[in-house]
Amino acid sequence: MRKNHSMSRSVGTERRPLLLRNGRLLLFPVLLMLGTTEAAIAADTIDTTQQSNLTSERINKVLIASEDGFSLAKTVAQTTGVVTLRQFIGKDASYAERLGFESLPQVTAGELVALPPFPVFRIGLTQLQSYDGNAEMLFAQKRVVQFIVPIAAAAKQEALSAITVKLGGDKKSGKIIQWGARNLIRQLFRRRSELTKDKEIASLAIFVMEIPALNRLYLGYTRTPGTIMLMPVTGVKSSENIVEQPIDDALRTLAIEARTVDDKPR
Repeated sequence: MRKNHSMSRSVGTERRPLLLRNGRLLLFPVLLMLGTTEAAIAADTIDTTQQSNLTSERINKVLIASEDGFSLAKTVAQTTGVVTLRQFIGKDASYAERLGFESLPQVTAGELVALPPFPVFRIGLTQLQSYDGNAEMLFAQKRVVQFIVPIAAAAKQEALSAITVKLGGDKKSGKIIQWGARNLIRQLFRRRSELTKDKEIASLAIFVMEIPALNRLYLGYTRTPGTIMLMPVTGVKSSENIVEQPIDDALRTLAIEARTVDDKPR
């Protein structure tokens, strides 16, 4: 928190010649000013704490409000998604492998199941460029309409491929917008499995934050007692560079990068 240095100088220097007037010691104005300064500092501290708590609560509320979306996205992937996937693959074994499956029979003859989806928060470049440090306000305007759904063989229950579902405006329909992404979904699935074993991680608030303009994608989660953390999934050269960051720190860094973004492909 930045202290009000101008007020401190006023108390320490400019008021000093006025302490004596007509033989009386003028303590009241000085005490009043000091009390006002302390109150302002306390108020700033309270606001910062509340803002951090609200960030966690906001994400949880949005995710809870999206429970119907979770169910719908999973259903769309399990039904329409799997049927369409089989139609696209046909008898092309190499295409099946590119999408993440171990063999063609695994797709055509095996039982494919949809696992719990990853809700996606998409952050636009303009929003990031104007980011003022208030993560709660950034997420307050968000509604989860996109989900990355892991697809697995029923016998293994491990993510092999993925189907991305975007919900319709009526929240009662959804459409397939992407298949495959085998490397991405395996990273997300593995890390979610690891995080859910950590007792300090709240299993409810596990989500994906995507910034398409910067080609960045993060796995987000709540570390008790309420700190929202982000772990990069894309944009790092090796696993050794993957570190978790508080969401405020990550967004501040991303905002600086967003303000200097150019038209080069990423």
